[in-house]
Amino acid sequence: FRPTKWNEVVGQDKAIAQIENLRQRGLGGRAYFIAGQSGTGKTTIAKLLASEVADDICVTEIDASDLTPARLHEIEQEMTTYGWGGKGRAYIINEAHGLSRPAIRQLLVLLERLPKHVVVIFTTTNEGQDNLFEEKIDAHPLLSRCQEIPLSRRDLAQPFAERARQIAQSEKLDGKPVEDYLKLVRKHKNNMRAVLQEIEAGEMKE
Repeated sequence: FRPTKWNEVVGQDKAIAQIENLRQRGLGGRAYFIAGQSGTGKTTIAKLLASEVADDICVTEIDASDLTPARLHEIEQEMTTYGWGGKGRAYIINEAHGLSRPAIRQLLVLLERLPKHVVVIFTTTNEGQDNLFEEKIDAHPLLSRCQEIPLSRRDLAQPFAERARQIAQSEKLDGKPVEDYLKLVRKHKNNMRAVLQEIEAGEMKE
């Protein structure tokens, strides 16, 4: 049930509007930094953004802790060529707060010369972004090379509850009013992934 179109994303209207504005000037040749609470849409938005530039086969997901200078050198070489069907390439770097100092140093150079057919997308939790600074790594030079897309933390419960109920109904796992879905969403602090796990376990059946 992960959204495959922008109009299927709920609760993150501001972030989507920001991306729509950027689309008018072209999404390629940029780096993006998406920060938000767990389960509120970071991976979904990153994947949708990547799909604007590259086919699925040319979208690479990497855990930040695995991003060594040697791997970055390989990526930079790969970036010089177009992806499948003449489209671009996208790199999603998850848990960006786990970037090492050497990786950040090399990224500062790499991001300055991104080809127009490439996007690099960093994702992290709000807490992870805070830790990036707390650990004395100067992240400001990296962030200054990225288009920051902060995800909303507020006013998520109602749209998440309504979407969760729609999913439960489609899977015949529903039997409770939307108010109970609101309670479930709030219980999990707007983590949609955790909400869906409880629904799958039968929590919202009569």
